[in-house]
Amino acid sequence: MDIAIELIKEMLIPGSTAFLLLGLILGVILLFIGWRTEKWGRRWLLFLSILYVLLSIPLTASLLERGLSVGYEPISSAEEFADVDAIVILGGGGASYRAGEFEVNSVSESSALRAMEGARLYQMLDDPIVIVSGGTNPRSGLLTPESEPMRDALVDLGVPSQRILLESDSSNTHDQALNVPPMFIAAGSERFILVTSPTHMRRAYFSFVEQGLEPIPAISAPRSETSSFSSNSVVPDLGALALSQSALREWMGLIYYTLRGWI
Repeated sequence: MDIAIELIKEMLIPGSTAFLLLGLILGVILLFIGWRTEKWGRRWLLFLSILYVLLSIPLTASLLERGLSVGYEPISSAEEFADVDAIVILGGGGASYRAGEFEVNSVSESSALRAMEGARLYQMLDDPIVIVSGGTNPRSGLLTPESEPMRDALVDLGVPSQRILLESDSSNTHDQALNVPPMFIAAGSERFILVTSPTHMRRAYFSFVEQGLEPIPAISAPRSETSSFSSNSVVPDLGALALSQSALREWMGLIYYTLRGWI
């Protein structure tokens, strides 16, 4: 059932392979079921081609991302956050690799950037607790809770392991907004910073606000400095198509969360 739901979601997101295949099938059907629909088939396939070319342009991807992140900035000074005693870092994906009795888990670029921002904030503040939230996602190959490799990354970045708490049961942002608050309340924390990616912050922030909380948003870097992505390029690129798809998924996530009353 979950797999079917995920497939349906993919089919609804422009830029995805599933959406493209569904669109091509629809276009071919319109072309061949009769002369009355042939012109609509041609128009639809032309529209689909133009859409995917546009979504493959880095500038398009960049504009879609900016629309999601407008209004949110990284925290540059600790002066006004001296009373913050907790940092909440939301997981951004990862992968599990298994061969026989061995397993290696890694974080995604998004999770790595969030961990780096969390470590930077930890060093800026007065020894806050750090809560890392993220569970498993077998559908994407993530078999170990993403919070665990993120914790390892934080320790490598200088955050003491004894200051890190894990929330490993969440499967989505709504779950995180429900599962994380009892943890920092139990730890005696009152004011917390919420760390996630720029494009994810709006949905994450309002998910926590919906629970009666007042998170302080702190966005991570949008991508690694080692990335070759050029946001102003107009040359189609597969990487840009993936970014456009991700941004459109987030826009649709905002709509879905609004309809569900989660934000």
